[in-house]
Amino acid sequence: MERSKLEIFERNRIAEIKSHLFTHERAMKDEIHKLWQIDKESEEERTVWREMEPLSTYIFGYVSQIATKGYTRQEPHEAIKHLHQLSIFNRECIMKWYPTAAQEYPKIKHYFELLDYIRLLTIDYIQHYRLQEVPTK
Repeated sequence: MERSKLEIFERNRIAEIKSHLFTHERAMKDEIHKLWQIDKESEEERTVWREMEPLSTYIFGYVSQIATKGYTRQEPHEAIKHLHQLSIFNRECIMKWYPTAAQEYPKIKHYFELLDYIRLLTIDYIQHYRLQEVPTK
């Protein structure tokens, strides 16, 4: 398959997963409320609930730019660096929560898995299609 067709295919796949994530997010409202009830009492600065929104917002921002425009506003190296920093499973509170989450929070657990997957797809897309356009420093 030629490069332009492959790039469009990958952008469409990212857009499709993004749409699936939005649908999944609406379906997990009960779990989010339950998690919020527990986390609001916590004196911890970082909790799963407090980490979920900024991670989602940043990752969806990059994903939306790729899905609609095929590039990010940020320089590719900076976007990749930031997306690496947004790794869901490098957050201590999520790492502690994750092994036991399947019982009470299966939808949120699945959401994090999909969110991390789309983050990785976005990194791969930028590396494959945008880094080649930018001269290295």
